Amino acid sequence: MTLILGLDPAQVTGIALYDTARSLSAIQVNTFKAAGDCFEEKGGSIGRQLFGLIRSLERDGRRPALIAMEAPLRQKVGIKRKTTFMGQAGDDEPAADGGGLNAVISSNQITGAIMCVVAVKDIPFVILSSSTWRKAFLGFGTHKGWTRDDWKKAVRQQCAREKIAVTNNDQADAVGIAIAAKNTDTFRHIEYERSRQVAA
Repeated sequence: MTLILGLDPAQVTGIALYDTARSLSAIQVNTFKAAGDCFEEKGGSIGRQLFGLIRSLERDGRRPALIAMEAPLRQKVGIKRKTTFMGQAGDDEPAADGGGLNAVISSNQITGAIMCVVAVKDIPFVILSSSTWRKAFLGFGTHKGWTRDDWKKAVRQQCAREKIAVTNNDQADAVGIAIAAKNTDTFRHIEYERSRQVAA
């Protein structure tokens, strides 16, 4: 069993647990809701919930082999540029229908809190741009004229086609992120090392 924990970091963080030995329809989903009055408290809230989830999974013998998450916002809305983040290249999405400076701060605070937990737990991770994980999950990562709502609808529809039960857009995005993580070099290295251990 190789368990991938997919995360869509936000004030409502989508979660997807993908056991790669099972069918896609067996993916489990949930959400963390940030609590607090400021960015720092909300980030800490998501971090505590993630720590509790990983600890619970470890007790059940299901420690994640890999954590995958969407890259945080790196710029204010309305600017489009090519970026490379943590080895994952892609076009930044021009979020013309939501965001701003507060969204950038919140996104990075929450991602930072998540990364603290990932580091303490010493779990390998990958950061995926939205275009990268969408291409892996939907078959295309860009679509001229599409808005945020169009992307959310497409991801929900793909989950339905795969018979993956989700109840909100955050969970659906986390599913796409978890599935896309199988395409990364980090995942392939984990699988290679596991096969070597089995053969030894």
